[in-house]
Amino acid sequence: MLNDQYLTVNANRVYSNPVGGEQKCVGENVEVSLPEVKNKTVDAEAMGTLTVPVIGQFDNMEMTVHHIGADKGLAEMLAQETLEIELRWGEQVMGNDGNQRIVGCKAFITAFPNVAVPQITVKPGESVDVEVPYTVTGYKMVKDGEVLWDINRLTQKCEINGKDYFADLSSVL
Repeated sequence: MLNDQYLTVNANRVYSNPVGGEQKCVGENVEVSLPEVKNKTVDAEAMGTLTVPVIGQFDNMEMTVHHIGADKGLAEMLAQETLEIELRWGEQVMGNDGNQRIVGCKAFITAFPNVAVPQITVKPGESVDVEVPYTVTGYKMVKDGEVLWDINRLTQKCEINGKDYFADLSSVL
C-alpha cells in the first residue's frame, strides 16, 4: 500500500540452477545487489541539450551476490553457464494503522557469472566474504504477489507496472 512504512528485510534466501536444472538453495541471509536497469540515452537540442531515454535500449545490467564462505553453494553459483537465480525475502511492513506484517518479495534473475572463481581473502577473526558478479539478461520483481517489472533483454520484453513498453516498437517491426 502507498502509506506503508517498509521497516526492514527480516531474512532472505538465494536459489540457483542452470537453465532447466534443479533449483538449489545456495545462500541464506546474504547481501545481494540487484541490477540497475538504465536506459541508453540520446541528446536532443531543446533550449540546450536534453538527454532522452531510448526506448528498448539498455546499458549492461549487473548484479552481485555476497556469499559467506567458500563452499558448495558458492561452487553452484559459479557454474559457467546461464543461471536462473531466485532471491526471496521477507520484508517487515507497518501500515498507517500501526499493524505490522511480513510481505513476501521475489526477484527472478537470468544471468551468467563474470568470473570463473572470485578472489577469496582469508583473514583470522573474520568471515570469508566472497563477491560473485553477474551479467544479467532477465530481471523480474514480484512483491506481495504483484509483478512490478519484468525485463528480458534476449526476448525484448520490458513491462513495468503492467505496461508493455516494447509494444509500440514491436508493432512496427
